[in-house]
Amino acid sequence: MTYQALPFAALALAPPLLAIALAMYTRQVLVSLFAGVWAGALLIADFNPIAATALSMDWLVEVVRSPFDTKFLILIMFMGAGAAFIYKSGGILALENWIGHRVNTARDSQVLTWVIGVFIFFDSYTSTIVTGNATRDLSEENNTSREMHAYVLDSTTSPVTTFGPVSNWIGYQVSMIIVGFEAARFSAEELGITAFGLFLQSIPWNIYCFLAFFMVGFISLTQRFYGPMLDAEWRSRSTGQSLREDATPLSDVSTDVGEPSEANPSLVNFFAPILSLLVVGIVSMWWLGGGHQPGVDIATAFQETDVALGLLYGSFAFLAVGMIGALGLGTMDIEEASDTVIDGFKTMMIAAAIIVLAWSIGHAAEQVGTAEYIVDMMVGSGVPGSLLPLIVFVAAMFIAFTTGTSWGTMAILTPLAIPLGYELVGPSVLPVLMGVLFGGAIWGDHVSPISDTTVMSSIFAGSDHVDHVNTQIPFAMTAAGVTVLALLLYAVGITSAFVLLPLSVVLVAVAVLGLNKFDANRKGLPEVMPTADAIGDDADRVEGSYDYLTSLPLIALTVVAAYLALVFAFVSFGG
Repeated sequence: MTYQALPFAALALAPPLLAIALAMYTRQVLVSLFAGVWAGALLIADFNPIAATALSMDWLVEVVRSPFDTKFLILIMFMGAGAAFIYKSGGILALENWIGHRVNTARDSQVLTWVIGVFIFFDSYTSTIVTGNATRDLSEENNTSREMHAYVLDSTTSPVTTFGPVSNWIGYQVSMIIVGFEAARFSAEELGITAFGLFLQSIPWNIYCFLAFFMVGFISLTQRFYGPMLDAEWRSRSTGQSLREDATPLSDVSTDVGEPSEANPSLVNFFAPILSLLVVGIVSMWWLGGGHQPGVDIATAFQETDVALGLLYGSFAFLAVGMIGALGLGTMDIEEASDTVIDGFKTMMIAAAIIVLAWSIGHAAEQVGTAEYIVDMMVGSGVPGSLLPLIVFVAAMFIAFTTGTSWGTMAILTPLAIPLGYELVGPSVLPVLMGVLFGGAIWGDHVSPISDTTVMSSIFAGSDHVDHVNTQIPFAMTAAGVTVLALLLYAVGITSAFVLLPLSVVLVAVAVLGLNKFDANRKGLPEVMPTADAIGDDADRVEGSYDYLTSLPLIALTVVAAYLALVFAFVSFGG
């Protein structure tokens, strides 16, 4: 069915918009998501409520039976069990004993989370899981709000993995560009550049992702917050409550699994499962993509791989090594280990339910033609070539927001954007279109409550999901607003990414400082958020003061500079 068959074409927006509106208003995510699914089914079933209910059940079964989705559900259960072993066996306790004295403030914990996220650049789910588990307790001890922890996780996953230099995201994005070539009916030889080369050229134009990643570090280092995040951080620092009263965290390992063992806390129980997850996951994806075969390079292997199966193998290794370490070091017996597996599964039950319903919303949106309607309204109306990057960026934002999937958005828009750009402007605009399309799709991941990566960030930060979305939206909107301004400058003739990207970084820093000053003064709160110790028992406004030349900020800036140098060295291969 397409949206043209509906009584009113705009009804194609009903399933995702209803789910999002209800989730934001009621804070009941499961009920809201199912309402969106049911609304889509109601449209398909000619407004018969009984038939719509039956069709909703069919859709739930259909998405769960999808091979990719089935693998993903199993792997997140394994991830939950592996994380439970790291926690229950004392691995997190050992990490805190080792590094805790170096991480003494909320700022330190936020900067540490940002830096660890840089290292896990091959998969967004793995980045969220590993970074979240490694830093959650330290963040809690140092009075970082769960909302801020979730924001740091969410904005250092997709923006990092989309650049790589080796990731399943790159493989997927390159495969979408190949589909775009096919839709435009030209070959790489005719265009004079390969799909991978076009992807490399698009990286500097992915302005939103650079700004999102930069904002995390800038806000963490300067401790200048605004919007609901300012309130959340003040609450956490002044009262010690990392969660809002009556908040419902998606996952709480300490509640679901119990207290960690103090029998023999060892860093082995922290690092060994994570290392096995990384090594087995990345090697499996490389192998499944044919990387072991002669003539298959790394980029091709990751493009052709079975991502879900590779990560499933990695997640099983994560669980298995965690269990072996716990038994081998004597932190628990076989009965406790078996119980920990089940308890770890339990930590993922709410998340699994949300993810299944989020997939079902996507399926409902596909059935009623949501994306097709948006594309026809926003992109297919015939626009000046200079405005095409802005139109594609906005279209990608809206599709990703309403469907909750950045990959799905890329799949929808890339086959349209490439031939449209080639016909309206020519080959020179294609890197720009790909960069802004990928960035707009990831913006939707950052603000949509039905996005799987947003859900994962809430899970592994232990945050209330709607609180995470509400506090992250102003930051994501700031980065998106500056991106829109950059694309308007492109439209009037400033067409160099190496002018617009640095300018955008400066503008977003100015925007953060201005919004922080305005909001903090409006609320009577400090512009620079002080530490919990500085506030003490006196909750009056007191400005924070931080040393920027201490080891952790300097290490963080060095690591990030090295990462960005690697990314732009990577870009040079596409020149």
